[in-house]
Amino acid sequence: MRPTLPTTRVSVSPFQGLAWPRRIADAVKVKVGSRKLAVLLILVSTAGTVLLMARSGTKVFQAVATPDWRYLVAGLAICAAVQPLRALAWNSTVRSPVGFRAMYAASSVGSFLDTVLPGRMGEASKVAVLKVAAGPRWPGFSRAGGSLLCAHLLEMVAFVLVGAASAFFLPVPTWAKITMLVGLPLAAGGLVLVSVLHHRVGHRLPEGVGSFLAGAAAPKRIMLRAGLILVLTWVARWFGVLFLLHAVGVHAGIGAALLYMVVTGLANTMPFLPGNVGLYQGAALGALAMAGHGGTSAAAASVFTPAAGSLATALAAMIGLAFYGRRLGELRRAAIRF
Repeated sequence: MRPTLPTTRVSVSPFQGLAWPRRIADAVKVKVGSRKLAVLLILVSTAGTVLLMARSGTKVFQAVATPDWRYLVAGLAICAAVQPLRALAWNSTVRSPVGFRAMYAASSVGSFLDTVLPGRMGEASKVAVLKVAAGPRWPGFSRAGGSLLCAHLLEMVAFVLVGAASAFFLPVPTWAKITMLVGLPLAAGGLVLVSVLHHRVGHRLPEGVGSFLAGAAAPKRIMLRAGLILVLTWVARWFGVLFLLHAVGVHAGIGAALLYMVVTGLANTMPFLPGNVGLYQGAALGALAMAGHGGTSAAAASVFTPAAGSLATALAAMIGLAFYGRRLGELRRAAIRF
């Protein structure tokens, strides 16, 4: 008589055969939801801009629709040229052979999303796009995120250093002076704090946290190089703003353009609405009023300048995505999902 072998009871769900279709449906649902969110935010930003132009009057709309094309092209070219410089600074702080092409694609796409999404959501997109673009050279989330934090702290220091020059010869408002006075030690202190934590307690922390601190705590030589590049980006933006102001009839000087960049830059620190619609326009009108410019041209500049900046970053992002040809869809999905 043969011995009875033990058997294992396996329960079969009547829906087991539908597991793969259900996973596909979930993925499609996430994709469609992300698309709807992105389209909704872009529509809200566009509607807000159109509403501002409509309430400002037909003269403002006419000034925006008929700019001086020479100044406009020059301003767009300078604003677009800022993006590879920002990518170069981030590439310096990451300290990993990721490749400039991947860094540029991730940085430019994230920068564009920052101009149309609220709350700096484009920063998360930069890391997500870099993961796809870098492929096997992906340095890991901790190194990518930590190096991006280091680059942003250096960018804050560079902004304050460039903006501080305006406080000596321009009517910078008191709140802007206080913000820059507080922002410089905070940004510099953040870099020092990250470095101290990395060297003192980094080895005691979980691996992911330690790697993040290691990514943010770049050597002094690296930070100096990236900082100089970022100072150059702010100087370039300064002249980009100058040309864009002239494109809509605001014949501002170099000092007024610097004042405009400083005040609107501080207002854009944490946008709560898509494109920071409303707050940016208020800051722009205030900066131009302090520089002695008002009327239709000033109102047109408050609407035209951020729209032109978004267009320039969009063009830079399209160039970055074009480097990947067939993988364009992967990068686009990564940018939207993040």
